[in-house]
Amino acid sequence: MKKIKIEKSVEEFNRDVKNLGGYAYTNKNIYSAVTAGKKQSEGILKAINERFKKPLRIVDIGSGDGTYTFELFEKLQPKSIVGFDFAKDGVKIAKSRIKKKDIKRIKFVESSIYDVNKKIKSKFDVAVVRGVLHHLYNPKKGINAICKLSDVIVVVEPNGYSPLMKIMEKVSPYHRKHEEKSYWPPTLNSWFEKNGFRVRKQYFFGPVPFFFPEILARIIKTIEPFIENIPYLNRIYCATNLIVYEK
Repeated sequence: MKKIKIEKSVEEFNRDVKNLGGYAYTNKNIYSAVTAGKKQSEGILKAINERFKKPLRIVDIGSGDGTYTFELFEKLQPKSIVGFDFAKDGVKIAKSRIKKKDIKRIKFVESSIYDVNKKIKSKFDVAVVRGVLHHLYNPKKGINAICKLSDVIVVVEPNGYSPLMKIMEKVSPYHRKHEEKSYWPPTLNSWFEKNGFRVRKQYFFGPVPFFFPEILARIIKTIEPFIENIPYLNRIYCATNLIVYEK
């Protein structure tokens, strides 16, 4: 069997933790990251709350430094939540942030997405895959693995329709170091459909990308509602593609 090559971004994320004390995209001093991250969080919470009305068992795929995992825990009050990531320093710092009173309900696991089924045997009410797939060298193999974890999967990815995102991936130092590459949305959907899932809902929102120049980001933010609320325009000019897949 051909061995899966390890993504270079894994070590870049480890380096981020060592240099910054966490991941760059959760840094509260970066305006575009805060703005984009907030929009994504709002979208994920809305998608889950529309589908579920009870405490959940959640798996956070690519949990990073744990920031968004703890956010899900705080906002949704699930029965339990398991986060996993392949960047060992990210997992280490996430574990260190667990409060003693929550130790039985929050767990972090170091695992490659490709091998996660060997580490996590449980099935969950919902899986959250936030900003992970566009880092993978073999996204189809990663999707095959995570589709075994839940029958409802909320995916957040850079919008592959957006010309701005394609430019950012070529010129932004962060995007280049972390090997980011947005996928054409119909192609992404087809990979899940081959695993027996269908698109239940799909949203394009948040015109401010991560790590965008602050002055420009603030200008774009002022016209955000206009861009988000016009069909087809939002597909071209919004930075985030959120999809709810369901079996």
